Amino acid sequence: MNIKKSNFVLFCPAQRKLTYQPKIVIFDNEKNKKVALEHKDYVKYLGFLIDKNLSWKHHIDHIIIKVSRTVGLIAKLRHFVSTHILLNIYQALIVPYLTYGVTVWGQACKSYLDKLLKLQKRALLFIYFSDHNENAIPLFVDAHILPLKFVYYKSIATLMYDVRNRTAPSNIQDLFQDVSNVHS
Repeated sequence: MNIKKSNFVLFCPAQRKLTYQPKIVIFDNEKNKKVALEHKDYVKYLGFLIDKNLSWKHHIDHIIIKVSRTVGLIAKLRHFVSTHILLNIYQALIVPYLTYGVTVWGQACKSYLDKLLKLQKRALLFIYFSDHNENAIPLFVDAHILPLKFVYYKSIATLMYDVRNRTAPSNIQDLFQDVSNVHS
């Protein structure tokens, strides 16, 4: 284990404050002594920023930064390339951030998710040279792009389809029971 990259987070409800500061000590073979791990409010694991309250705020803020850069790129490029190219850029540089793990963080607080939806709308407004107060729904339809909430719904529906057809990974499959097999 790399001690320099190791840290820990304690999960608790946002309403509860810890009354003590925990300390976790492990043995560092390299230094041949015990070393305290760093306590953090959030940790990065498999590309997710998981915070102590499981609010997903840090993760969504991270996605917002990445998506904002691409929206800025689209705003600059739209004068020089076709709508088709801009939509390809959207699909290549924004969609992966909106879909990766959305089944986990897609039920976060509405105020966090709304920031991402606004960026989605802004990207489409730039791509189609639309006014900032124009309704974005026709743009989503024309571009064949789902708003963030529907990306989440599609992801959950796909997962449940896989569970129902027994093609989901076993650790997820084991969390569910077919109600037609349950006897009362």
